[in-house]
Amino acid sequence: MFGRVTDERQNLLWRREILAAYMEVLDRPGELFAMTTSLEGDTDRLRRVVQDTFALSAVAADAVIAMQIKRFTPNEREKTRGELADVDLRIERIDGS
Repeated sequence: MFGRVTDERQNLLWRREILAAYMEVLDRPGELFAMTTSLEGDTDRLRRVVQDTFALSAVAADAVIAMQIKRFTPNEREKTRGELADVDLRIERIDGS
């Protein structure tokens, strides 16, 4: 049982990292769009710039780069915010048990 809880917690932490990255760029879309439309180079360079600009890990930066534009709609932003809150609650429950 302990291993399953640990695995679940780790998966939630990874998901939380990506959702938090989404919210970071959703709060600053102009910076992301300006960066992606003006940057010359390959995906590795874009990843590094996204990482540095938004203080993200490589995994989170890759997730941001792969985001669909629909994530920027108000409804999808709220869904992402809600999922992040749910993940935080689930992590809190695991840590409290």
